[in-house]
Amino acid sequence: MSIKRIFQGISVTAAAVAATALMAPAAHADFPPDGTQLTCGRNADSSGFSGFGLYYNSNFKGTKRCIFGDVYSYDGNSSSCSSQGCSPYYFEWDGRNGQGSKVKNSAASAYNYDDTHVYRVYYNSGFGGSMDEWGHYGYGTYAGNLNLTYNNNASQRAYF
Repeated sequence: MSIKRIFQGISVTAAAVAATALMAPAAHADFPPDGTQLTCGRNADSSGFSGFGLYYNSNFKGTKRCIFGDVYSYDGNSSSCSSQGCSPYYFEWDGRNGQGSKVKNSAASAYNYDDTHVYRVYYNSGFGGSMDEWGHYGYGTYAGNLNLTYNNNASQRAYF
């Protein structure tokens, strides 16, 4: 094989890699950080983003908590860490059943208000064990009662 053919092959490979990079979706730097707590509902938050809602009771009853993105453990909100540690996620204080309870191992239903991400709720912290999956808003199963993680929910992960 000649040197000229080798360089032609390298040029074609480099062009293909560059074209693939240009076609890849851009990173969404405008999304809130993982673990951000939002107001539940379609674009209900002042930021214009919708989160993933967990409800204390089945069928979207009781109090709720909406969180955007990945949460390694509902026991530790990484956005509220101090030298004393991280505070857990709690359900809202809204006068409904379950208000103020920890989210970890207390959710019975979920509603994905986010139209850009698929969410998975995991049995274990760190995205492990059994999981329930919720399609993005308006597609497939995006809301319902938790099944494999009913009152045994420890973490969540968001996917595009």
